[in-house]
Amino acid sequence: MRTTTARTFLIATIAVAGLTVTPALASAQPGMGSARASAAGAPGSNGANGVGVLGGIGGLGGTGGAAGSNGNGGNGGAGGDASGAASVGGLGGTGGAGGANGNGGIGGSGGEAKLGGTGGKGGVGGVGDAGTGINGGKGGNGGTAVVSGGHMGGTGGAGGAASPVCPGKPGGDGTAATTLANGTTGATGAAGKTTLPC
Repeated sequence: MRTTTARTFLIATIAVAGLTVTPALASAQPGMGSARASAAGAPGSNGANGVGVLGGIGGLGGTGGAAGSNGNGGNGGAGGDASGAASVGGLGGTGGAGGANGNGGIGGSGGEAKLGGTGGKGGVGGVGDAGTGINGGKGGNGGTAVVSGGHMGGTGGAGGAASPVCPGKPGGDGTAATTLANGTTGATGAAGKTTLPC
């Protein structure tokens, strides 16, 4: 009789202990998951929209680049300002994607527009490399369309990709539109050098 009573009391004690331990383990799991999430790279932020006045439409800011596994994506470039009816500011460039540990490049800014022109789009930021914290090149700025006869400024060149040891070079700016022609696209930035010095 004593043995049966002792055994019943022991089983009940273990069951109660199990109920008190299980919630503690469950409550610890979200903290572990959030710690893993914070180790991942963050996506880049979007660029600011341009300002439109006197009937002009400001260009939209560029989209931030996607993050790599530990590297941040690049920020999107700002949209261009616009002044005057039918003027449209250039779109901001898209931020570059982050590498495994390297940050993506910033997108170029959109070009300014006046008197019915359209500003050029900013260039795309370069891709970050797998190296630790190495940035892709900044995208070139879009060309302006200030006295353009309704033409469009040139698109900014894309930023160069980073190497394992050196950042990518920035893209060239798009040229301004003229009264007779659209602007030309800026040159693509060179990839980062593979040996030091950068």
